[in-house]
Order: sequence, then structure tokens, then C-alpha cells
Amino acid sequence: MLEKFSTHLKSVLVRAYTLAHELQHSVITPEHLLWSLLTEKGSIGAEILHKVKISPERLRAALAVSGARAKRDELENPIPKLAPATKRIIEKAVLTANLHEHKYVGTEHLLASMLQMEDQGIEQALENERVDRKNLKNQLSMVLKSTSKFPDLADGVAAGDAPGRLIKQKEREAAKKPAKRQDKTPALDFFSTDLGAAEAQKRIDPVVGRESEIERVIQILSRRTKNNPLLLGDPGVGKTAIVEGLAKRIVEGEVPSVLRDKRVLALDLPMLVAGTIYRGEFEGRLKQVIDEVKAHPEIILFIDELHTIAGAGSASGSLDAANILKPALARGDIRCIGATTREEYKKHIEGDSALDRRFQPVQVSEPTAEETVQILRGVRAGYESFHSVKISDAALLAAVRFAERYLQDRYFPDKAIDLLDEAAAAVRVRVRTSEGEKKLRETEGEITEVRKKKQDAVAGEKFVEALELKEKEVALVGSLDELRKTAVAPPRRGRVGPKEIAAVVSRVTGVPASEIAAEERAHLLNLESELKKRVVGQDEVIHGVSEYIRRARAGLTDGKRPLASFLFMGPSGVGKTELAKAISEVVFGSAESMHRLDMSEFGESFTVSKLIGSPAGYVGYRDSTKLTDQIKRRPYSVVLFDEIEKAHPDVLNLLLQILEDGVLTDATGKRVSFKNSIIILTSNVGIERFLRGPMGFSEGEAEDLKKDITKEAESSFRPEMLNRLDRIFVFRALDPSDLGAIVGLELERLKSRLAERDLTLEFSSKVIGHLAAKSVDPEQGARGIRRLIQTEIEGPLAERMLSDQGTSKLKRLIVDLRGKTLAFRAQ
Repeated sequence: MLEKFSTHLKSVLVRAYTLAHELQHSVITPEHLLWSLLTEKGSIGAEILHKVKISPERLRAALAVSGARAKRDELENPIPKLAPATKRIIEKAVLTANLHEHKYVGTEHLLASMLQMEDQGIEQALENERVDRKNLKNQLSMVLKSTSKFPDLADGVAAGDAPGRLIKQKEREAAKKPAKRQDKTPALDFFSTDLGAAEAQKRIDPVVGRESEIERVIQILSRRTKNNPLLLGDPGVGKTAIVEGLAKRIVEGEVPSVLRDKRVLALDLPMLVAGTIYRGEFEGRLKQVIDEVKAHPEIILFIDELHTIAGAGSASGSLDAANILKPALARGDIRCIGATTREEYKKHIEGDSALDRRFQPVQVSEPTAEETVQILRGVRAGYESFHSVKISDAALLAAVRFAERYLQDRYFPDKAIDLLDEAAAAVRVRVRTSEGEKKLRETEGEITEVRKKKQDAVAGEKFVEALELKEKEVALVGSLDELRKTAVAPPRRGRVGPKEIAAVVSRVTGVPASEIAAEERAHLLNLESELKKRVVGQDEVIHGVSEYIRRARAGLTDGKRPLASFLFMGPSGVGKTELAKAISEVVFGSAESMHRLDMSEFGESFTVSKLIGSPAGYVGYRDSTKLTDQIKRRPYSVVLFDEIEKAHPDVLNLLLQILEDGVLTDATGKRVSFKNSIIILTSNVGIERFLRGPMGFSEGEAEDLKKDITKEAESSFRPEMLNRLDRIFVFRALDPSDLGAIVGLELERLKSRLAERDLTLEFSSKVIGHLAAKSVDPEQGARGIRRLIQTEIEGPLAERMLSDQGTSKLKRLIVDLRGKTLAFRAQ
């Protein structure tokens, strides 16, 4: 038994004997053990005790003055003996180690047994030191659990009782699983997944395409030196799938002889780091992994997210995973496949030239839409089986088409597979559970409950009750077998089509499903009439805007630029901003789909950072931005640059990039797509030309005015910006009839709000004419109408409603014109 005691534990026992001898005590008590454990530097038990701040000096002083122990007679008892309580504590420590399946007995087991035995002397010592026993037990439990996760990887005998050291596979496990390989690789068995194993192959989807990348990986692995491929590509393009495809080829024997019988093991780096509390544990685990790979040349190690090895497991005075791996990679002792994104590679690996030169890059590009369709056909069977649904060919095509159009910040095939998976899940959850399935689940629940009660009865030595529960369990298991054979009908299979895919895209992007599905055609045909309901007096502009948006939606415009880009010019209050709001509501289904940027806030060069973020190293780096972050969240939107003439030229330079390429690179290097957005600029340039004459122009005058305003724009804005715009629209000044129509719209909105409060509002045409006449102001346009209605109608109406609340509830109110003032009459 003593050979299983760790070096630290043996030192603790010797020091306890020495202390008892020095104090002339006849027996070695648990308190002697506690003091000795506390003074054993470098042991886990001592580390835990130091954390709860127990003083070894006070404990020794208490032992020295204690009269509870009889001093030994040096002639009769020359050697202190173990007290019965001490023997029990040591026996309990051995039992604790065995319970946690540890191959050694260490100081942590001794401390655990001290707390479990609840010796009076130990209890008194802890109480004197005001130790929080619960906290102490929690810390100890955490240590024991962390080493219990790796029962075959702790060598406390050879190296103190540091649980991170690694030893041989237990013979007992080998006896339980005789089919396992004779060559023992305990660290790899625990910290990695064999991608060629039958169980792993079941979970791996078929790898479609990527033949050239897999061939390149095979060529690099076949090299004599630097035989470590590094897959570089954007997130979701299929880097891991290439390695899985290689593992499948090896299993099927479709590889050159140099790779025959090789095994691809995916290393779980987070698991390797998990539970490493003390210095040296992580290094020990990784060192054994490397040693096992060296000892087995047939193993090819795969590290997904390779950039995580830089800094992984490092602490003060210790090495990280990258520096531990470098020597083995340099000598060619191990073969390793890495996978990471280009951004992470540049950030974490490229700067470390010693690590970078040991890997050979393999560029993994995003598959095309056609290739993605083939990939979806390859994985369809797996998703149909998992979700118990039927996925149509049309759904596959829709997933690719919608993903390409609506999820432009992500990559194929990942985004198309995600749409397919979520649509299938949505269909699956809609299928109701049959009565047979419900009965089956209830029976399974009853069996679980009966088994728990049976275990509790056995633990409580209620054997008669346990026997009855056992009989009940047997009967329930029999019923369960019968239900599985007869009661459960084959599950009804739902169908996944383009409509289901469109619904998922709608939830993800916020774009109405009608916009995504085929109903959009009819919707766009009515675009002009819908916009005219919201904006008055600008029929020509609305016609031009609607015509261009229809062309863009039909796919006749350049898909590499924004959906549409317009410049709205005209005086204040003629409907420029209102039309932008109406477009966002009608085309994109919500007023929230409009992002308005007041260019008066961007008159200085440094305000560019508000749009795309601050550069690295500056205050505000990675803070939320007013433009790029909004578009990331809602790519289908109207972006309104209001009063563009007030913006700084540096801001206009950003606009050039958006208008030409449909993308904008933010301060973090991320490319944000505007290809599904409508860009609208508004300007008041040339407003004085509108104010020179009376409201309203003849047809000839209006055309001349447009030409003049256009010339003003050409002189005020850079030609490269104007040439990138799709259309320039000049809004005409509103005449009295237009103002009357706007007054009518505003009053209708007021009626709708009051109807929600069970109040009917009526008004005559004279009221509309009166308000329209009072709102005529060339400088204000229609902006004063809302304020006029608030003053003339809403204010008196609020007073009337509040005054009538005490008597009877107001139900109907008529507004009429008496002379030159408005009169209110209740009915």
C-alpha cells in the first residue's frame, strides 16, 4: 500500500512522527497530521489549507501546550504510535483515492478524510482558526473532481501528488474493454475524437466537392518535413468538413499507400486546459499527448481553431501550447492539421514566424451557389432522417437563393445549411405527437421514477419495498416493449418547401416573408399607389422611384451595388424625408427599417469614426457605430443621409465606396454589405430658387426650375458622387390643394387614434380648407401642418375631453367652421 502513497504524503507522515517525538507525545494524533500537512510546501493539501489562512505556528503552539495528550515515557515508549483516529484517517484517505479511481494516495485525499472523519481535535483546530468548513470542502471537492475526470492521467507517486502528470492506462479498464487497441494512448483517448471511428463517421455528413483541397492536404501530409497542412478560410466555408472528408477517405482506403491505416484524431484543446488548477498540469497533459503521437506514427493530429494554441494554458513562468508544440512540429515527430480563419491566422499565428513556418497553408475558398446546391443534396438525407421531414429540391434551391441574397455577411455552405436545418426544425415542431408516442414517453418516465425509488429503498435497507419496485419495473419494461412494437405508428413526415425557408429568412433578417416569397411581385406592382397614399403632391418623383425599385427587384440592375441610390432635392417640407419613410414601410415592411443620419452632425473630419468606428488604439475602438452596426443588424433597409451638403468631404468619400461597390469596411476590418439597402440622399441646395416666386409653377417654369436645381447640384457636389447615383429627383413646391390633401391625411390619422378611445371625430371640408389656408408658407412647406392641427384641434379637444369626464363620457365630436374660428360640438 505504501508504494501508492505520493512523495508529499510520505513526507507528511514522517514530519508528523518527528513533531510528536519533539513534543514527547506518546501518540501521533490527527492534529499532528494537520500541522504536518500544512507545512508540506508544494503539496495540493497545503495549497488548499493556505487559501483558508490556517497558521501553522498557532497550531504547533496549541499542540505544545495541550494537556489533552499524555507525554510518553522515553524508556517504556521510545517511539510515538499512531492513534486509532489517525489510523482511521489514513485508511479513509486510501478509500477516498480509490473512490475517485486515482492510482495514488495524495495529500488532497488525506485532507478530505480529515474533514469526513470529523475528529474532535481537528474540528477544534479549524474552529480556533475560524475556518469556513463549507468553503474548504468546496475547494477540495473541485480539486478531486478535476483529477477524477482523468483517472488514468494522474501520477502522484512519481511526481509529488501533482494530478496533472500522466501515467499508463489502467489495466482494469483494459480488462473491461478487451476489444481496444493493445497500444495504450490514455491521453489521446480522453482528449481527442477519432474521426475515423464508426461512431464518429455516423455523425459526419457526406463531403461533397473539395477534391482539390483534400488532394492538397494529402500531398502536404506525404512530405518528409513540414508535413503539417493549415486550412485557411472564412467561417463556415467547410474547413472542418475537409478534414472529415480526409478521415472518410482513409477509412474507405481511397488514399495513397503513405496514408493507409492512418488515424485522424481531433484534439479537444478546451478539455485539455479544463481543470488545470496548479502549475504544470496543462504542460504535463499536452506533453503526454505529444509523446503518445510520437510513439504512434499512424496518428495525424487535427487541431480545429488552431489560433487558440497561442496562449492556451499559459500562466506566469509557464509555456503556452504553441511553444510546447513547436519542437515536435519542427522535427517532424508529429503530423498536425490545423484549421483557422484568415483573420485569426493574421492576428495570432502570422506574427509568430517560428510557428507559422511549420505549417503549409491550404486556402479554402467559399463554394459557389451551384456547388452549394450539390452540397445540400449530399447532406439532405441526414437532415430528413434527424427531423423526420421531407425536403424538396425546390427548398434546396430556395435555401441557396435566399441565403445568397439575404445573408450576405455569412458564407456558403454554412448559411444555406443553417436555413435548411432551422426550416426542418420548424416543420418538425409543428407535427403533433401521436397518442401512442405520448403513452410511450409516459411509460419511460414511470420506469425512470420507479428505478430511482428502488435505488433509494436499497440505500435505506428497505429490501421488501425494493423487491416490489423491482417487480413493477419489470412489468413497465414489458409494457414499453409492447408499445414500441404496436402502439407507435411511423411518425408523420412534414414537408419543407420554399415557403418554410422564406419564413426562416424572415425571422432572421426581419424582412417580411411576403417580400421573400413569390407574393413580392404583386406587392411591387402596387408600389406606386401605396407610396401615393403616404406622400402627396410628388407623383412624378414617386413614379420614377417605383419604376427603378421594380427594375432592381427584378434583377435588371447591377447586383454589386446598392439596390437603389437616389438624391432627393427640394425645399423644406415637401416630402423628401416622408417619402424615404414610406419606402422603408412599403418595400421593407417596417418604419424601423429606415436609418436616418443627420449630416449636420458629421461636419468635421473626425466624425467619420461615428459611422465606421474608431481605429485600433483610439478611444471608442469596437464601440457601436451609427452606420455599419445598424446595417449589420438590418441589411434590408433605407439609409437616409439627410442634408448631405452639410457633411464633411471625408464622410462623402465613404459614401463613394458604398455607392460604387455596395460595401463599406469598418474600423475593425469587417466588410459590411449595402447591396440590399436603398441609399437616399436629401439636399436643400438651390432652395432660394423655390422661394423667389409664388407657390406653384407652370409646366414650363417647373422644367426650367429642375434644370437650374440640377446645375446647382453639379456645382455643389463632386461629379464622382453624382455619377454613382442611380437617379436625381427634384421635388416640386406644394400648392394649396396639396396642403389640403395633407391636412386631410393628418386629420384621418387623428380620427384613427381617437377611435381607439371610443371617440368618433367628424369634420367638414371647410375645416380642411381653413387649416390648409393657414398653413401656406413657402419656407415651411407642410412642416407647419402638424403643429397647426395640434394648436387648432388637439389642444381644445383635450380640454373638452377632460372637462366632460366628470359628467358623461364623450362619444362623438363634430368640428366645424364658424366665421374664421373652429367650433366643437358634442353629440
